[in-house]
Formats: sequence, structure tokens, C-alpha cells
Amino acid sequence: MKNRCLGGLLASIAAPLCAQQTPNVVVIVADDLGYGDLSCYGATSVSTPNVDRLAASGVRFTNAHACASTSTPARYSLLTGEYCFRRHGTDIATGDAGMIIRPEQVTVADIFRQSGYATAAIGKWHLGLGSRTGAQDWNGRLDMTPKDIGFSYHYLMAATADRVPCVFIEDGSVVNHDPEAPISVSYAANFPGEPTGAANPELLTKLKSSHGHNQSIVNGIGRIGYMKGGGRALWRDEDIADSIATAAIRFIGENREQPFFMYLCTNDVHVPRMPHERFRGKSALGLRGEAIMQFDETVGSVVQALHDNGLTDNTLIILTSDNGPVLDDGYQDQAATLNGSHRPWGPWRGGKYSAFEAGTRVPFIVCWPGTVTGRTTSAALVSQIDLMAAAAALTGTAIPHGAGIDSQDHLDTWLGRNSDDRPYVAEMAANRTLSLVSGQWKYIEPSNGAAKIGTVNIETGYLATPKLYNLATDPGETTNVRTTEPAQAEQMAALLAELRLPVTPADATLWYYLTTPKRENRYATHTASGLMGFTEPQGEASMWKLLRRTDGTFDLVNRASGLYLTTGQVKIPALQMPTSSIPPAAGWTLTTSGIMGCLYAISNGTSELNQAGSARNYMVLNWGNGTNVTDAGCLYAIVPAAAEPNPDGIATPWLPEGEQQGGNGTDGAPISALYNLAGQRLSPTRQPAPGCYVVKTPSGSARTVYYRAR
Repeated sequence: MKNRCLGGLLASIAAPLCAQQTPNVVVIVADDLGYGDLSCYGATSVSTPNVDRLAASGVRFTNAHACASTSTPARYSLLTGEYCFRRHGTDIATGDAGMIIRPEQVTVADIFRQSGYATAAIGKWHLGLGSRTGAQDWNGRLDMTPKDIGFSYHYLMAATADRVPCVFIEDGSVVNHDPEAPISVSYAANFPGEPTGAANPELLTKLKSSHGHNQSIVNGIGRIGYMKGGGRALWRDEDIADSIATAAIRFIGENREQPFFMYLCTNDVHVPRMPHERFRGKSALGLRGEAIMQFDETVGSVVQALHDNGLTDNTLIILTSDNGPVLDDGYQDQAATLNGSHRPWGPWRGGKYSAFEAGTRVPFIVCWPGTVTGRTTSAALVSQIDLMAAAAALTGTAIPHGAGIDSQDHLDTWLGRNSDDRPYVAEMAANRTLSLVSGQWKYIEPSNGAAKIGTVNIETGYLATPKLYNLATDPGETTNVRTTEPAQAEQMAALLAELRLPVTPADATLWYYLTTPKRENRYATHTASGLMGFTEPQGEASMWKLLRRTDGTFDLVNRASGLYLTTGQVKIPALQMPTSSIPPAAGWTLTTSGIMGCLYAISNGTSELNQAGSARNYMVLNWGNGTNVTDAGCLYAIVPAAAEPNPDGIATPWLPEGEQQGGNGTDGAPISALYNLAGQRLSPTRQPAPGCYVVKTPSGSARTVYYRAR
């Protein structure tokens, strides 16, 4: 097919090396498939022979983790190599969400394309389509698609089967679009005259809702969101798996003469579970068991297509799931009633949505005949976030600066060449609570969420105090040992705090004005000439973000231009401070010369400046120790820009309701949320170290304060 070696004996000697350099790569991602849902992982109530054969031909991992216990954030991290908690807007996406991964971001698909691969995204997407939420042209061509982030071909469900629009998208257009039934989609209000599951339950002829899922009705099943039209473009749920498998098989055949990367995401076993009629009555677990069987058939069909095209030995297959399992997830499909002794979550606690282990401990199988030794079981700690680094190592491609910042190269572990653990894996629950697994330890940070989600009957792991578990002796996470292992808990809490630090402009959420309160209160503004001072803010050109470095200091970036403050040579008379288009990398060392050596990078608690009772601000930098006479002034302070105060909208109190934050610089008003200077919201249950912070009041206003412990 694509053996790049010479013929004869030389070819036979070099073939294994060539196969390692240019394998096809197929990543199969199931939906809501639990650790214990496959027979090769111990399931006895359902059989998955095709997946079992993959496991027998490769490495089956028992300590593999998704990055989140819900779909959208887990997939975001898998494709970008970046933890989902670094980005706002990575929670479960609506069907009309705009593209969450933006064109300027680098994806796993980009890495493969740089090496000449054809790339495809097939099946469930759930990462948004179009440039703007709610503004898609479903009757024409979408203006932003996976083609903008590295995929040369796509055949997709916009979100999930339980969300509208219930149509497939191929290369930016609705498949089988019906001009006689134009498509309208809304997640705000129903369209006049359109039936809903709530108002017309008699029309729910295939599945009735158990909670939610009672808005628009498509194919006799209630959905989330409202949809009008569609006509012949509407899918039939029973055919979804076949449609996805057919597109995958076609892509394999059309690209058998060149290397390809296929990101293949099934809808199984996500709700609504409505597998094809050929599976009906075949599983004692009912529709959920039949959906698992259907997933297994899809895997078998793809493997057979590789064989039929002579690609088996030159294809690396990775099979996993986006998050843990859930039984009743909104439909009366008897999944919980018929589950019996089956344990979709395996030996772990929790499930989908949860911070407990079953939320993110997922099946993970790597198969590459002739390269990966078969019938291998690995207990190595691995994470899906390392797919980008694995792709780069596999193809010899360099990851661009600033991309895949959390992805590490553990390809040798994935290929079974060693059993080295990843140092840690970080995970995010449905309410964005973070947990960390390192070695035998599992740490769950404090959270104010409910201990159990009643509708799905899943324990969340949320608690107002930290949790620490020894998974080696307590895999069920039953005994919190934080008080007996305080040093371990503090070490893992510190690592989570470090991981939360922003490392790119998009990570920080707060914008500031840089002012000179001792010199006419001028606002530092980036202009074509450099940094200039104005007596009034000049819109986004006067707004700045603070990007925290690993040494605890900060860099400054302008909102309008995206340029960073940088250093320059001494000029007499002094010139405007220059800017740079080169972003800082983690761990940058600030180098200066001459008068610019007085430039301060911010460090919490070390540079407080109380200029006057009416101007208690925080000193950002001291340029020339007050001797510089440029228009920008000398002493700078930061003030949150009123144009965008704390956009995450979290309303969890920092202190119990009614308590007030003490310390210099506050006005005694109740505090709704507390942030570090880079805009990262701090834990609502832990007192901060003394230093400078940003507070948000219940009215939504934001201000900087200097906090001292009482």
C-alpha cells in the first residue's frame, strides 16, 4: 500500500521500520462506554468478540484515563493536547454551539496533516460547528467546520443523538438536505405549532423520557433543543451506527494508497439507545446491552475493512471511551432495571459526570500487528491527552510552539515497549471539579456540588473538603485518608494549583487597565508607536491580560493587538516601550538591560502599592525607578476593565453567605468569588495566601484587593 522502502531483500529488512514510520492511525472513541462494559475487561452479561480480538492482538490498559467525565471536555482535550479546564466554554455543548476548538489552535489532525496524512472525523462530534453559536446556516454551508482544524474530511453528528439537529453533516453541508423542509434550530424556544415531548407525550412512540429530553420529537423520540424541518435529511436512530460505519469504511477504501488518520466516534452507547432491529432481543441487558453489541459490530466492520484493503499490518488502532458509564440518562430504556449484576463501572466508584474514578477510568486498547506485542495487559498510568505527543513522535513531526501544552510523549508505553507511568493524570468532573491521580493516590479538590445526581443515580465525589484515596488498597474510594496523609494531599493540591496557571492568552479570563495614578492617571495603550499613555481608556487597545509563568511572575499581553510587552535597549531620551508578537513559553526568563532592568513582572504579595486612600492599587511595574519621562508615565497599577468583569459567571460564595472579606484595599462588601491576577477562580473552600487578588461582588463588579490573613 504505502511501503516507502526499496524492493527485494532490502525491502523485507526495512519494512518493519517503514511501518513504524508511516502507519495509518485509527482512533475509535465509544460514547459513555464504561470500564466494565467489555468482555475483555471482565463483563459476563454482554459479549464483545471484536473488541476482544483487538485486545488479544495488542495492549489492554487497566489504568487509562479520559480528561473529563463528560463528552465535550474529554474530546476537546484528546484532540488539542490541552486540559479542558484551561478553557471556558468546554462544558457539554448544545447542538447549535459554535466551534469550540478554534482555527488558530493546533489539533492532532494538524500534526498528521503536516506529515502528509489524509485526516477524517467521522461520527459523533459534539465540539460545535460554525463560527458563532446559534447562527449556523443548516440549509447551506457551515462557515467553520473540522476542515478548519486539520480534518480533510468529516461526516458528523453535530452533537449527540439526544440533541438537535438530528442530521448528519458531510464536509460542511447537511447530508440529503431537503429544500422542501428547511431546517431551523433553537435552544431558546420552540417553533410555533411544533410538537414537543412535554406537550405531546403520545407522539413518543419509540422511547419515552425519564427526565428531560422532552423538547422536539424526531423519529418518535424526544430530544434536547428545538428543531423544525429536516425532511428526508433526518436520521433514523436505528441506522446511526450503520451510517457511521459506512462512512468509515468508505474513507478507508478511498485512502488506502496514502497514510491516513481517522478519528472515529460512535454514538453507542449514548442515549437514546435505539440500536438496529437486527440486535433486538439479543441481550439480557436490553437496549443498552444491544447498543454495546452494536458498538462491537462497528469495530469489527472497521477492522474487516482494513483487512480487505491490505492495511491490517500497517495500521495502529487505539480504542477507548470518552468518559464513564451511565444507566438512566434521560430515557425509559430499562437500562437500570435490566442491569442485574453487570457492572459497567467495573471495580470503581461513580460514573459519567463524576469526580470518582469510574467517571474517567476508561477502556484503552492499542493494537498494531507486528509492532505491538499481543495479549499484553498494562497497568501503566496513561491519559488520552497524550495523543498529540504520540502523533508527533510517531510521525517525527514537531508540535508548534504553544500547542499541545499538556500532552506528553508516552508513545513507548502505549506501544507496550515499557510500563512507565505518566507522572500524573488530571481530570474534570461535570461541575468542573478537578481530581488528580498520581501513582497509587487519587486526590479530589474541594467542591460545593451535590454529593449525588439523583436523576442518574451517580455519586459525584463533590465535597467541601479535599479527598485523598489510596487506590492500591481502596479502589472503591471508600476511605478518605487526607487527615492521615496530609503531606500527600497538600502535594497533590499544589500540583493542581500549578496546573491551573494560565499558559496562553486564552487561559486568562480577566482584562485590566494599566494606569499611572501618580501621573495624571494615564492609561497604558498599545499604539503603532509602542506603549503610550492616554487620560481615557482607548477601548481594547488599553486592556491587558496577565499571563502567569511557572516562576510565579506574570507577562502582559494587549487585548487589541495580542502583543506582549517586551524589553529593549536603553535610549536617551527614553522611547516608548516596545511590544512583541512572540508569546512567552512556560518558564520563560525575563531578560532586560539598562533602564529596562527595572521592569517588574508581577508577583503576588511582593509589590503592593498604597498610593492614597482613594487609589489603593497594585503596582505592576516600576519603569526606570520613576525617572522615565515618556508619555506612559512611571508607576503602573492594575484595575479590572469594566468591559469584561469575570466572565465565567460563577456565583459560588468565597465565604459563607453574609461574611465579609477583611484586609487592606477592600470596602467591606460581601464577596461572591475570588480570582488570582490571571483570572483563575480560586477554590471556594480554601483561604488564599496573602497577596493581591481580584474579587467579584454579588452585583457583578470586580476590583483588585490585597488580602492579609486575619
